Amino acid sequence: MEKTGVRFYKISSALIILTVLFITGCADNPPEIYQVFWQVNILNNRENKTIHPQLSLFIQVHDPDGFEDLDQIYLINDKKELFWKLDSESWIEVTEDDESWIGSNTLSLPHPSMDFTGEYRLLLLDVGGASAEKIIVINHSPASFAELNFPEAELSGGVINLTKGNGSTEYILWIYGNDERFRSAFITSDGSLAIDGIFKAHADLANGFYFFIYQQPQEADFGLISGPFFYTADELQ
Repeated sequence: MEKTGVRFYKISSALIILTVLFITGCADNPPEIYQVFWQVNILNNRENKTIHPQLSLFIQVHDPDGFEDLDQIYLINDKKELFWKLDSESWIEVTEDDESWIGSNTLSLPHPSMDFTGEYRLLLLDVGGASAEKIIVINHSPASFAELNFPEAELSGGVINLTKGNGSTEYILWIYGNDERFRSAFITSDGSLAIDGIFKAHADLANGFYFFIYQQPQEADFGLISGPFFYTADELQ
């Protein structure tokens, strides 16, 4: 089973607009989008042996009715007639310095030959139908995949050893359970991560887990992602 991205949709712009107008018809106490962060990354999908762009998108949000009132995020490209939908089951929640962010690292395009360049409407909706909207413009010149050096991992003696540094010493591991739910991000700057540290944070992962490695090459405006790397309970003993 592929575990690499949030589903995209290709549909007419008119239908998208009508759907959003219907949802927001009774809007009050709207949520707010304070800031938007996006970055185009290149994914080396070890499961299906493909390399393609992937988008990380996170928004700093506020809702007068509480964080739990937030319901859906839509990222819409009207010109290309594409949109992505995130909800509380599929987005990642991050809190930093009392700032709440939600989003995803796994927005993928329908075809590897496409890129993310273009203008997008970003919609945030709450359960009552109230909404906030921002326009974002993504400009990204795809790198030559042949020149990329993706990070790799190997498990030995209860330690995940990371290789291929791309001039950077920092790696981020995105950890998922066998239920495909995101658990945590672990940052390491010494090229290794002890399995015990993962189990202390998430005891249920002793039954097995998988992860992706993220690394940003020095002086680059994109990140490199490699995975998934799977580890079963037998391998972890």
